[in-house]
Formats: sequence, C-alpha cells, structure tokens
Amino acid sequence: MVGLTLRVRLFAMARFLSTAVIIATFWSVTGRAATGSENLAPNPGFEEAQGAGWHLLKPHFTLSDAQPHTGAQCLKLENADPKKYLLCSAHPKLVPGRSYEIEAWLRTQGVKGADAGGATLCLEWSDAAGKFIGGCYPHGLHETQTNWTRVAGLTGRVPTNAARFSLSCYLRRGVTGTAWWDDVAVREFHPPVIEVLTTDHYRDQATGGRITVRAGLALAENQLDAAAVKYELAVLGANGQCAATGRLVTACADEAALEFDATPLAPGAYTLRCTVRNASGAEVGHADLPFTRVAAFPQRKAYIDEHRRLILDGQPFFPLGTYWGGVKADELALYAKSPFNCLMPYADIGRAGADLAWSNGIRVIYSVKDLYPCLRNKLKNDADARQAIAQRVNELKDHPGIIAWYINDELPLTMRDELVAHRQWLEELDPGRPTWAVLYQADQLRGYVPTCDVLGSDPYPLGRKPPVMARDWARLSLRASLGAHAVWMVPQIFDWNAYHKTGDKVQPPHPPTLDEMRAMAWSCLAEGANGLIFYSWFDLWKMDKPKPVDGHTPAREPFDERWRDVTTMAAEIRDFVPVLLSIEPVAQPQVEAPPDFAWRVLSKEGATWLIAVNNDEHTAGTATFRFAMPFARASARFPGAQPTGNGAEWKVTLPPLGVQCVKLER
Repeated sequence: MVGLTLRVRLFAMARFLSTAVIIATFWSVTGRAATGSENLAPNPGFEEAQGAGWHLLKPHFTLSDAQPHTGAQCLKLENADPKKYLLCSAHPKLVPGRSYEIEAWLRTQGVKGADAGGATLCLEWSDAAGKFIGGCYPHGLHETQTNWTRVAGLTGRVPTNAARFSLSCYLRRGVTGTAWWDDVAVREFHPPVIEVLTTDHYRDQATGGRITVRAGLALAENQLDAAAVKYELAVLGANGQCAATGRLVTACADEAALEFDATPLAPGAYTLRCTVRNASGAEVGHADLPFTRVAAFPQRKAYIDEHRRLILDGQPFFPLGTYWGGVKADELALYAKSPFNCLMPYADIGRAGADLAWSNGIRVIYSVKDLYPCLRNKLKNDADARQAIAQRVNELKDHPGIIAWYINDELPLTMRDELVAHRQWLEELDPGRPTWAVLYQADQLRGYVPTCDVLGSDPYPLGRKPPVMARDWARLSLRASLGAHAVWMVPQIFDWNAYHKTGDKVQPPHPPTLDEMRAMAWSCLAEGANGLIFYSWFDLWKMDKPKPVDGHTPAREPFDERWRDVTTMAAEIRDFVPVLLSIEPVAQPQVEAPPDFAWRVLSKEGATWLIAVNNDEHTAGTATFRFAMPFARASARFPGAQPTGNGAEWKVTLPPLGVQCVKLER
C-alpha cells in the first residue's frame, strides 16, 4: 500500500517480506559503509545483567540463553495477544544531521498477524519537546525462521532538530508469536561523495548534442569543503579509453552539473565517469554511469522528454488518476465520466482488466511491484523474478492502454541493487514505456533515482499533520530528481479511519475537505509535479460502508459526497493541464511569500500564469511577484482572492488553504 506515513505505516500495511531482506552494498561508487564504525547501541548483545541499557517490559521480554547469535544470551519476546503492542527500547546518543545504519540479528517462531512484516527493529527521533519527527523501520521476519537473519535499514540524514532517539526491538502491532534479537547495532553511515549520477536525457540515451550530467553530492558528510573540491568528467569508450571530456557548469554543497557534447561520439555504449578531487588534487570519490550514443531512438509508446513530461503516442500527456485495487465494470463506467484519465490498480488485472479500462477511455499504469523474490510469493530468486516479469510484460506490452509500469511501492533503499536490476529488466523487455516508483522515504529519495524513470512520493498528512507536508514532499521529490526526472506525486484523498485496526487508538474522523485536497494537489503542481495519482479510489468506497473494529464503527462518509469534491478538484486540474504541459519560456520573478506558500510561474500562448497556494490552515497570507517587465492586466481563474497591483508588481492574497491561478497579460 502506498504512503502510510512513518510509524503509522507499520500498523496500516501488510508487507510480505521474507528472510531474504538483508542489506546490500548497493552503491557502485566510492563510499564508506557503516561496517567497522563504532556501535552506538548500548549493551548490543544483551550480555549485561538485567538487560542494562534496555527497558524490558516483563514478563513479555526476557533474556534467553537458548541458542544466542553470539555470546551467552539474547533478547526474547513472547506475545499471544494481538491487541498488545510491546517494545523493548534503548536510547543511543546520536548526532543530528548525520546518517545511520541500524541492524539486528533475528529468528522467529510462529510469528503471525495482519502485518506480515512481523518481528523487526526501528530507530525513531523526536525534537527537544518530545514531538515525534520521523524514524527508520526495516521490514522484518514472519512465521518461523530458525536461522539467525540480519535485518537492517538506513535512516537517511537525521533532521537537525532531532534531540531524542529511541531504538526498539518489537513485534509489529497485531502480530503474535515468539522472536529473538541479538547483536543490535547503530552505526554512523558515511554516504559516498557522489550519491547518485544521472543525465538530463531519458534513460541516459542521446542522438548527440549537449548532455548535462548531474551529480548528487554528500560533501558535508564526508568533511569536504564545497568551495575547495574540483570535478572531472570523462566519457570512456568500451575499451576504457577517454573518448571525450566535460566541463563543470554549476556546483554547490549537494549538487553539481557538468556537460559534454555527444555529437562527435560514434553510436555505441560509453561510461560517464565523474571524479571529485580535494584541494590537494587527490581523488575523494567517483561514480560511473552507463551512457548510450544512439543513431536513432527506439520506438516508444511512451517516454519522458527533456522537459520531464510524459510523451504518450507522440503527444504530451499529464497523468491524472487514482489508485485502485482491481477493476470492475460498473465502477469503471462511473470513473469514465470523471476528469481522471488513468488509474493504478494494485491487482494483476491482466489483459481483460486493461481491455475493460481502455474500453472506457481510461489508461492504466500497470503494477509489477510484487515481482521480487523478497516478497511473500513463489519467486525464490532473481531468475524466478525475471521470468515472472518477462511473462507479465510480454503478455501486455502491445496493449494500447498501458502507459507505464509501476515498479516499486515503498521498498527500502537497502534493496537498491535489486531495484536497479528490475528497472533494467523492464527496459530490456519494454523499451517503449517508463517505470514509476513511489516512496514514503522522503529523506532518501535521491538514492532511488537510478531505480526508475519517474519518481514519486506519497504524503498523507490530513488527520495527523499539517497539509503543507504535501508541498514539502513534492519539493523534496523534485530536488531529489536533480531536475532531470519526471515526478508523479500521490496526494491524499482518504480518511485515516479507513485503516483503523485492532488495538489502534481510534482517530477522530477527518474526511479531507475540498479545500484541503485542492491545496495539497496544487502545491504539488506548484512545486513542479508532472502527474498526480491520488490515493485512493477504494478507500472512498470503504468509508461509504465502514466496518466495526474493536466495537467501534467509524462515521460513514457518503461516497457520492466525497466523489463530488474529488472530481471538482480534478476538473480544475484537468482544465489547467494545457498550461502545465506548456514549455514556452517564461521570465521568473522575484517572489516574497509566507513560509507555507507554494508558487510556480508558467507561460502559455504569450500569457504568464502564476500558481499560488497558501498551505497555512489558520492564517491568510500574501505573495508578491515582481517581474522585470510590466503587465497591463491580471485575471483570476478561480472565484475568491483576486490579484492586485499593476505594471511589474502583483500581489495575491489567499485565505487559509487558498489556491489561485492568475493570468497576466501585456
């Protein structure tokens, strides 16, 4: 399931991961992994008396001498009550702003429950006042796993305002059984100097011309001075000889752009090597990226152009859809009357399902997200996974209604090698469609760039956090893409009560209002999203007929009323799509706006358009736009807030959660 944020995800999703989830050395660049670093977990082997350094909830948690991984004893948990949520926690001293790897060795017996993730560990952080900020939650073990198995995860950069840390061993909520932990560790992780390397050309292919190479950097984490380092770019032929060199265009603390001319290169395969050197000229890191100089591009049903737009059947296309489970004829007939043009079904709907959608004028983003051997399925290894993907794709790649492949639904970055391999398989099997991945790991998004053609994230704040979270995650997603990849965001249209489970605290109902949904969606657009796939169609139906949990039945949310608001919002976006797809040049203004605002400036048929969104739930705000050239008039697309000003300066005053699109004409 996409996007159940942070620790709530642990309780609301059923992940089907097996013991195969073992952290990989997944960066093919020079870097320092956590192995060998100081272990910051107290009493990691539970050898000290009474489990010193850990808060043991007895009698559930005990120390056991039965077959420990190392040493004389380990930690054991027995739980027979799915309503109990039991954690054994310690509080390591960590440094905000740094990255960490967490790990533990586990084995299990009879671990069962709604959440198949089972037994695992996590690291969480909060601010000085104790307010939860975020955490790292590796997928764990389920059922009976008699062999000790390593479970691990990476935090990404811990926020600088983190002040308190909690390391916990636990069974996920709703899960029963017995589990053992040993040799728990928290180690600082030093990412490679170049975390990711990409180009501004789709799938790093070009027929010639100028190629911009973008490097995502981790200079501060490697104690490097951004002003002192130097960059080199070499284009290496198949024989390893340098065929061309590039030059630096721009650089800052976390990103650098270099460029070279691919026109003189003969068609063939090349390697782009970006090298970083310190002030003394010594290499401190490098990264390689395959690049192909082609005589002509392969035939494509769909691809991403240099403006990050989806080009479908030769025309720009803005994906506007929702998540589904399976597809039903009566529901598709209703959906076909809406402003939406596509859907993303979790189920393997097969050719019949794709035909049904296509007959209703609806395109499909087809899911192959479950075809990994680490998931609970019959795939035992990569060969099985490749065979399953090949069978699925070969059966469907000629279908006119499929526009992309959904390749990853929130799988961890520790699987980067597998994720990259699956992307490569999809490219080989179907070079004519892009791949899309959606992640909740907002602070690790840059690491996912090599794993897909289109990046996405899924902020679901309503009922738990302020709506500005949608803007913030869209901004993180666009920044992670290094300006070189399309971003399809997944905004929230569901009520969290759709995921109330046994033992959970009942939440007040919060069906998203039209204003809230509109603000989140337009914030994503204002940050530069190239598609919106809302979550989710099936939750709207679920809350139309809610079922009781623990004797509590959430308030009914009539589908007709919710769908009316959702389609009102979607129609506003659909009608603005021609502007969103425009690539006409536009002069960017100087902007002054409150901190929760989002904005964007576009041009269409000579007119300049301003998108402005006030994500503050309580306070009105004003954004001021100052242009180099004056405009004679301004008009607002939506009722309500009207632009004021004249000439080169225009103001847009918005109420809480207000959205406005302003057309400026000379």
